[in-house]
Amino acid sequence: MFDLVIRGARLGLAEGWSEGDIGVTDGRITAIDHSLHGKVEIDGAGRWLLPGGIDAHCHLDQPDWGGARCHDDHESGGRAAILGGTTAIISFAMAPSGQTMCEGLARSLARAEGRCPVDYGFHAVATPQTGPLAEQVPVLVGAGVSSVKAFMTYEGFAMDDGRLLDLMQTCRAHGATVLVHAENDAILRWMRRRLAERECDHFGPHLLIHAEAAERDAVARMGVLAEVTGARVVIVHVTGRAGLEELARAQARGVAILGETCPQYVVFDGSVLAGPSEQALRALFAPPPRAPGTAEALWQALAGGGLALWSSDHSPCPLEDRFADGAPRHFAHAVAGVPGLETRLPILFSEGLVAGRLSLARYLELSASAAADIYGIGAKGCIAPGQDADLVLWNPETHWQVRGTEEQSKTRYSAFEGMWLTGRPETVILRGHVLMRDGALLSGPPRGCFLHRRPTDPGHFRTPLEETTPWTAS
Repeated sequence: MFDLVIRGARLGLAEGWSEGDIGVTDGRITAIDHSLHGKVEIDGAGRWLLPGGIDAHCHLDQPDWGGARCHDDHESGGRAAILGGTTAIISFAMAPSGQTMCEGLARSLARAEGRCPVDYGFHAVATPQTGPLAEQVPVLVGAGVSSVKAFMTYEGFAMDDGRLLDLMQTCRAHGATVLVHAENDAILRWMRRRLAERECDHFGPHLLIHAEAAERDAVARMGVLAEVTGARVVIVHVTGRAGLEELARAQARGVAILGETCPQYVVFDGSVLAGPSEQALRALFAPPPRAPGTAEALWQALAGGGLALWSSDHSPCPLEDRFADGAPRHFAHAVAGVPGLETRLPILFSEGLVAGRLSLARYLELSASAAADIYGIGAKGCIAPGQDADLVLWNPETHWQVRGTEEQSKTRYSAFEGMWLTGRPETVILRGHVLMRDGALLSGPPRGCFLHRRPTDPGHFRTPLEETTPWTAS
């Protein structure tokens, strides 16, 4: 007899839709069949059973950024994940000023342990101040952190090309993936100076400061740096056609460069920032949304594989922290970032799977399995014998409206306020433990465990330029 059986649901499997029961023993899926029996049984009739989501880009319990607090810790962020059908997250082990990447990881591990209700991992964060790369990357990889994020912009975070090349070379050697916030820093700083004195009662100029041209240049440059080093790179939060075009160009040359986008880029366009100030503040994120019509290009890239990852970029900045103490209420001084852990997967389910923009296979990849494969998360991301029993029962007929005050994030607002969605998670299971039943969080100790992620064999990466012999005939 199984520990847990989910009976009669419509099963979303890698090979397609199926009907049947799922048997769970010791936290793992051990059978997919009919007429199974368990000590605990859940009736899945009329529901769709899909893998628990993996959100591989969220900000939780990190040091203040530009005077803005990170309002969610791993406890509140984990609860938001559960409500949104997500059972594993990867956030950022950002080091406080003056600390190394390894010290930043130690801080994040201590603050998440015993508090997070879902399984969790970390990306390290490299800045000009976080110490020697060659010494730290192998330590991080040995500790289960097989990815490092770098920024091409923002004061105190922007890495010049030399340090980026060093980081990419070192990460490749140890099988780690490099995540990059790709915007041209000089363009951002120059545009901010040019526009800082402009009188404006809306946030439209935010689109000029974070111009799409700045993203195009940075993505193209990262393609070249990845070509030189042979590293694998993920461009986070790709916003529109310019980024997609440069990704495609680099990929056509055989560069190991992947793209990620987020719900906010397919829901909003730039016009939201010229609307009422309260609405604009709720939807203020960076890079910003692009021109009307961009969403369709992003959906096509998600459907066709041009974009590999779907993440929230959950950035729980309270609305009251949008402007630092004493700063004028002006677009040039606003702090960007919006919460999204709880809505990431429902938007993909409603606007992707139910709406017919995505096949089941692509939904499964974007919801969980692609993140598991790219970031080295074992035994997660799909429904199959031997996998962790991370499972979500969805009611595909529920029609509901997003309300920030009803969410688990401490920010108490949503960029997607008022949006109508179809389909909602009702029961969420993590490694066989029921975390939510019939839409209600269950009490009990936090079940989340640290995800010790594996590196990729460097032999699978592209050959670095320095190991080639262009002086010989091909």
